[in-house]
Amino acid sequence: MWSKIQMWALRKAFGKFGPTRIPMSGPECEKNNFYSTRIKFDGVSALVRDLDMNTVKILKYNPETDQCDIELDIDINNIDVNTVEITHYLHNYYTTYAGINSFILHCLTRKDYVKVKLKRMLNKVLQFLFNKKELQLKPRYDLLDYLIENYGISRKEFSLSSLVSDMYSLRFFGHPDRENCQNKLRMYIDSFVESGEISKVKGGGYKVNGKAIVTIEKYQTDERRHKDSVILQYSMVVLTFILALLASIQAGLIKLKPFLDLTH
Repeated sequence: MWSKIQMWALRKAFGKFGPTRIPMSGPECEKNNFYSTRIKFDGVSALVRDLDMNTVKILKYNPETDQCDIELDIDINNIDVNTVEITHYLHNYYTTYAGINSFILHCLTRKDYVKVKLKRMLNKVLQFLFNKKELQLKPRYDLLDYLIENYGISRKEFSLSSLVSDMYSLRFFGHPDRENCQNKLRMYIDSFVESGEISKVKGGGYKVNGKAIVTIEKYQTDERRHKDSVILQYSMVVLTFILALLASIQAGLIKLKPFLDLTH
C-alpha cells in the first residue's frame, strides 16, 4: 500500500509529464521543468504516462521495437514502491531519484532545485566574464601543431564545432564574436585541406594527414635556422663594434686615461 505522502509525491510527478523527445540544449531546453517516471512491471521497464484515481497508464517496453509502446492500465497497488524512478528535467539539467522516498525528500527540501539555480547563476557570471575577453586565434602553424597533438596522434576525426569547443570550451558558443572567429578558423582549415595537411571525411568532418608532421617539422627547422641566423648576425655586429673600438684605441683616435700611473 502507498502512504498518503507517497501518493502526493507521485501525483506531483504525474502533474508535469515530459514530452517524448526532451531537448537538453539550445533555447528549447529553457522551458524544461517536468518529470519523467519509470517503473518495473513484470521485470520490464515501463514509462508512466497518467494516473486516474488508482489506475496507472503505462507504456511497457517492447523488445521487438526496442521502445516503450505497449499501452497498459495497471492498479497502483501492483507497483513496487522501490522500483519507481523519477527524473526531474529542469532547463538543461536533470536529476534522477531512485525510489519514491528520495523524490519526497527532494520535494520537501528542494535542494536539487536550488543547486541547479545556483549553477545557472554561476554559469551566467562565467559566461559574462568570458564574453569580455577577445577570442584569440592561434597563428597558422601553432594551429596545425595543436591539430596534430589533439587529433592527429590519436587519429581522431573532428568538426569545426568540436574544434572550437576544445579550444575555447562550450562558452565559445555564447560569445558575441563567435561567428567572426569561426569563419577565420574555417579559412585556416580550408587552407590546410588545399595543401594536404588535412582531409575532409564523410559527414563534414576532418582528419589530420601524415603530411602535417612533415609541414610542421619543416616550419620548426626553418624557424630554428632563422633564429640561429639572427643570433649570428647580432654576434657579428657586436664583434665588429668591438674590433672597431680596439682599432680606434690603437690608432690613438680614442684616448683612455690610465688605470695606474707609475710616473709619480
